[in-house]
Amino acid sequence: MEIFKVASQQLDTQISTQNTQNTQNTRAVEHTNNEQNTKNSTQTMDSKSVNETIKKLNEDMQRLETNVRFGYNDKIDAMYVNVTEANSGKTIRKIPTEHAMKMTEYFKEAIGMLFDKKE
Repeated sequence: MEIFKVASQQLDTQISTQNTQNTQNTRAVEHTNNEQNTKNSTQTMDSKSVNETIKKLNEDMQRLETNVRFGYNDKIDAMYVNVTEANSGKTIRKIPTEHAMKMTEYFKEAIGMLFDKKE
């Protein structure tokens, strides 16, 4: 009889251990999902605040009657400055240059392929 009792206790211990491991794995997955959701919402808030800041800067530049405009490139997550000619609206200078922004985009993609990252 005692053999059955010991075997039963061992089985209960194994089941309890498995349940604990499953619970820990579930919590780890939930924690990872929560971190990812927080990161995504932070990026969305950052994007909104950047766009609002750029809009405000452009309004200020118009009030100062300058030919400087600000913008944001989503692909490289960076701001740029456009200096235009007053009469024709032709771009005099873009900082960083279009070429530099394309190179940055290319390198971000290359890093993503090499290291399996988005940045």
